[in-house]
Amino acid sequence: MAAVIQIHERECAVCTNDFTTPKILPCGHLLCRECVISWMDSKSNAGCPLCACPIVEHQGNSPQSSVNVVDALPTDYVMEAIVESSRVLVKDDMCTICEDVRAEYICMQCVEKMCPSCMKIHKKMSISRSHDVESVSTVTPERLAASRPALCADHVTEKAEFFCVDHNLVICTPCFSNIHCECLDVKSLDKKLKSAEDALGSLREKLLKAEDNLKQAIVKLNARVQTANITEQENMALVDKTCDRLQTMLDECRKQVKKLISDSVSKFKKSLSYVKIELEKRLGTVTSHKHLVTRATTVRPRHTLIHAAQTLTDRVNSLDLSDELNAEAWVDPSPEITKHCDDVVKEIHDELMGIKRQIVVVEVSSLFNLSHVQHDVI
Repeated sequence: MAAVIQIHERECAVCTNDFTTPKILPCGHLLCRECVISWMDSKSNAGCPLCACPIVEHQGNSPQSSVNVVDALPTDYVMEAIVESSRVLVKDDMCTICEDVRAEYICMQCVEKMCPSCMKIHKKMSISRSHDVESVSTVTPERLAASRPALCADHVTEKAEFFCVDHNLVICTPCFSNIHCECLDVKSLDKKLKSAEDALGSLREKLLKAEDNLKQAIVKLNARVQTANITEQENMALVDKTCDRLQTMLDECRKQVKKLISDSVSKFKKSLSYVKIELEKRLGTVTSHKHLVTRATTVRPRHTLIHAAQTLTDRVNSLDLSDELNAEAWVDPSPEITKHCDDVVKEIHDELMGIKRQIVVVEVSSLFNLSHVQHDVI
């Protein structure tokens, strides 16, 4: 059963109208061709209006015009077919044959709206008696797009039976015999469609796996951040206990040790935060492309499925699906803490030095061990 695309999913985020030549941005979101051009022309370094990801990732030393950049982006032929079918369903409700009687039915193959009388005639004619005729009220754009036959690229009224790989065109039998007879790679359309469906299925599995891996990586990253927070709290409590026991003489020590720990944790958390942001960007891109592949897989419009498979295969193969990013290693503050505490100890009276040194060694040792535990966990 074809997935139903909500009305807002057929609308461009810039013009808020149904897509016209929808272009697939590097992040996986869709915009009309002209909207992408105007959006890029309106601001420098324009990013996707939905997620701010760059539209142009690498321009090199010679920036391209917005038109060239946009034309290089792949077109979502599946969405284009859905939008076209939607327009057929919502336009004039009159019978295309009678013209003055309200249409109640639509032929899924001819894409003609008919009144009850014309529908009966349509079902009796030998050329169309096998066609699927359904109530207009029950047909969705996705089903209509999936039911429409693939037509020859040159003879738009002829049913396509072959696919010329050399020219990347669907063709009818006469075209195969007369025009493409010398082409080296011409395949049965059904065989090529099956290959495209298999490719889209593999892409979907690949994206589902990558999506799941990225989600798990983010969950683990959140756990690491939580561990860092807990460790910070434990270290702070340990420092507080030591400084409270040493009272006023260790006030300055308390401030310095806290700063060392806080700086170490903050630097580490900042590194983790950066990794999380990057992984979430990858997840957004993977999810967007998963929706594209899922839609293509479920709708399967015959006249655009091959192009969709080729386009999405190229795009997915260019994506970074890795769920691994290295964060900066945890920097153990123990040596600096030890040095600072040793400096403080030197200023303490001889009678307290032994006790003081023993307490500092114990507390610093504890901090050292906790830091290494944290490093091992992370």
